[in-house]
Amino acid sequence: MDNSSYNIGIVGLGVMGLNLARNVASRSFTVLGWDPQEEQRRLAENHKIPCASSIKDLVQQLESPRKILLMVPAGQVVDQVIRSISASLDPGDIIMDGGNSFFKETDKRNQQLTEDGIHFLGLGISGGHKGALEGPAIMAGGDPDAYAKVKPILVALAASYDGTPCVDFMGKSSAGHYVKMVHNGIEYGLMQVVAEAFDFLVELNGYSYQQCAALFKQWNSTRLQGYLMEITANILKISSGENAVLDEIFDAAGQKGTGSWTAQNALELGVPVPGIDAAIRMRQISGYWEERRALSKLLDGTVSTHQESGITSEMVEKAIYAAFLLVYLQGFHQLQVASKEYGFTYTLAQVAKTWRNGCIINSQIVRSLAGALESVKTHPLLVQTINDQLKTDIESLRFVVSHAVLSGLSLPGMSANLWYWDAFSRAELPTRIIQAQRDYFGGHGYQTGPDSDLTSFPWEVE
Repeated sequence: MDNSSYNIGIVGLGVMGLNLARNVASRSFTVLGWDPQEEQRRLAENHKIPCASSIKDLVQQLESPRKILLMVPAGQVVDQVIRSISASLDPGDIIMDGGNSFFKETDKRNQQLTEDGIHFLGLGISGGHKGALEGPAIMAGGDPDAYAKVKPILVALAASYDGTPCVDFMGKSSAGHYVKMVHNGIEYGLMQVVAEAFDFLVELNGYSYQQCAALFKQWNSTRLQGYLMEITANILKISSGENAVLDEIFDAAGQKGTGSWTAQNALELGVPVPGIDAAIRMRQISGYWEERRALSKLLDGTVSTHQESGITSEMVEKAIYAAFLLVYLQGFHQLQVASKEYGFTYTLAQVAKTWRNGCIINSQIVRSLAGALESVKTHPLLVQTINDQLKTDIESLRFVVSHAVLSGLSLPGMSANLWYWDAFSRAELPTRIIQAQRDYFGGHGYQTGPDSDLTSFPWEVE
């Protein structure tokens, strides 16, 4: 192929980068790859993805304006690659970061590259290695003119739902990476609920893995349909010899930071996301495996098995649905507040539509939310169709959590989502005594109404 003829360049040919390159090539676009590892370049060429000999060579072979997608680890590597590329670029060329970069770092990169005349897009890409190949969900943020130039390629490689591509422009600067960050926080929360439902069924209802697999498969054909339900049913069926693969997996789960970023940013914004918080904390607790095993041995502790608990699989299904819905709503509330704080232009319905297929959290629930959140101006919990559904299913979540608590089984994700609902649905909370305490010991004052001035009281008792 002649020089200056490739539509897009991809730097970083790991599993995600290579599969995206293969995806692009299958959509009648021309793609040129590069990776510092010769082994990765050779693997790409085995998949008929041509590779440049260097970053400079890659730049020279791209059509103008040059479009370069970075699929490298988040952090300093992104800055290093940008520096190595930008010196060879012309004003108007486009760099896209498709990794899980922290949104505030994306803001800094966007500002610097804009000053240099280079367009920058932060692309939130979800779907794992399979989605990268077959069609991910893509959340873009940055320069709108640059997005218009790369949109045909992004639309072609993205997943779709009912004929609508699962890709959209979320707003200026870091909007795309911000939405992807919250997506991952929701992902943490949903995964924790799935794990707890499995734990409940096995430990308290006496289900086998195969029975759980059948149940999750059944649920995946109902309103609980979603990618996480599908893969959980598959995982539970897989054996290694005579043993379930699940029994060979160490019970400590890691994390790459995006969930924690979601929770930390929620604290900065003053947005409660307890379902996401609990999921992060449980991954942290899981890492203290030596202490957990020592304490369990010291206490000789096991959960109490209640075969006649009255908690049916139908009740567990309703509990999962309510907990799932509450996790999504916490994430959407954070997105709602962030859009005002940071000047992002996405709508909640727009985000939900982007998540309808391709991404890890695609589900029937998020598809229903795409309609329910259209033009919403208030907290998502106040949408009538949403709180009607929660009122229907919340009691099953309460029964499941209560029975687990009495049996000594920890369900922190489900519990956190339940108290989120219970706290939000109370007209009056006991926080008035906290105001009084702060004034008593610190003279901070207290309010008598939401808009009242601070006043103080002589609290000392005679």
